[in-house]
Amino acid sequence: MVVVGGAVVGGRTFVSVLPGAWFFGSAGGPLGSFAAQGHTPPAVALLLVFGGLILLTRTWLGLLRVLRRRPGVPVRRVVGVLALWIIPLVIAPPLFSRDLYSYAGQGEMVSHHIDPYQYGTGVLGSTPFSSLPGPLWSNSPSPYGPVFLAADGAIADVVGHHELADLVLLRLLELGGLALVVGGLPTLARGWGRDPAEVVLLGAGSPLALTVLVGGGHNDALMVGLMVAGLAVAKRVGPVPGIVVCALAAGVKAPAALAIVMIGWNWGPAGASAVRRAIRALGALGIGAATLAVVSALTGVGWGWTRNLGTANQISTGVTPLSAVAHTIAGTAGLVGIPLSFASARTVLDAIGIVCAAGICGWLLVRSPRLGPLRSLGLMLLVVSILSPILWAWYLTWGLIVLSVVATGWLRRTVIVITIAWTFIGTSSVEGIANALWHTGVPADLLLLIGLVGVALVPLGLAADAEVEIGRSRPPEGNPSGGWPAIEAGNAQGEPGGLPVGV
Repeated sequence: MVVVGGAVVGGRTFVSVLPGAWFFGSAGGPLGSFAAQGHTPPAVALLLVFGGLILLTRTWLGLLRVLRRRPGVPVRRVVGVLALWIIPLVIAPPLFSRDLYSYAGQGEMVSHHIDPYQYGTGVLGSTPFSSLPGPLWSNSPSPYGPVFLAADGAIADVVGHHELADLVLLRLLELGGLALVVGGLPTLARGWGRDPAEVVLLGAGSPLALTVLVGGGHNDALMVGLMVAGLAVAKRVGPVPGIVVCALAAGVKAPAALAIVMIGWNWGPAGASAVRRAIRALGALGIGAATLAVVSALTGVGWGWTRNLGTANQISTGVTPLSAVAHTIAGTAGLVGIPLSFASARTVLDAIGIVCAAGICGWLLVRSPRLGPLRSLGLMLLVVSILSPILWAWYLTWGLIVLSVVATGWLRRTVIVITIAWTFIGTSSVEGIANALWHTGVPADLLLLIGLVGVALVPLGLAADAEVEIGRSRPPEGNPSGGWPAIEAGNAQGEPGGLPVGV
């Protein structure tokens, strides 16, 4: 609630204040606007947003420590805690991004039989569906698959083309994706000998997952939810139905196709040769392609999304690794008199990043029988997001949620560090926050710093209270070896300044 209040008061740095953007906090909303009218948020808004995130992060870490000391806590208790955290985010305006508005615009296009793979939301004319997404999506075709756009268009029809109602149902759709994550992680956790409650909290209950998947309403929630559900189905029922569900995830966003390849590669006996594994992986891709072909035919959306996967690459962020390196190279070249533009450096580095990501993913795939399918898949998704031409905070949830099942030791610490860092980085553009701090002035910045340090250091007494509340239960049973029994055995018997606008 603190984060939501700060974001609304902070105005355009954290939420959209365009007319009709939400029920409150925006011009022309039914409940009026009380956001800052300037281009930079007041210091109190920054304190509320970042102080609230610090409190949420500290609470999350404290609960993780408690669950590690007392395994066997029922998952429903963790889900109850997550529900309390989620409620304010559900009623809040779309936080830290305007992508939810672009979804609404594309759904409106689908509902009117306008090809979203040919046109941007600007084709809708002078309507909120066109103005709220921003200039990028006004002229950019959609990169999303037929599963998402079909659901998106259906929502537009159900709500009678009412913008605010459309946004509400779209956020609930993404909340349903997070529910699939919560439902699938315990099955995977038990199979890998992990405590289900801890895995759910680490993956689905992280501050990053909550703020970007629920608060931001990104369709990555639906993609990851279907992917986790597909992996769980593959383990409990069998590879083929698991591949079908993962194909539906790929029909939301393409990176989920890596799960199809991973299931296929590990489908069969543990000692299978690389050639046999490659054949099964190709077979899995065939099943996935057939599934998407059926969905495309039934929905009439088509395959145009496959040529639009690079839509988000039109923009650059200061926190994308490849873009940061390109800026550094171009700046250094300028200092020594070499005429090298940022665009040229970025083009080369983007190509290098794609080659490196492909090579690393190939190596992880080949090594997955030894490293473990989920560990390999999670690392592949993380590598793809980090080495992509554009990196948004919600991209990292792909790999972090999958890795939560198998993360121990250094890998667990890495997952936690990345989660915490990007929880704060993902609130707005780095340039926007720097600009806000510059304009608030030194005295206000000092008070802000003192306040944030106080929030970070004040004792919460969380661990003792949580331990008394959750008590002690029987530790979980599972398969600590880290294998993928149902798939490796080939049957179903295994049971062990501005808002970012991404894509």
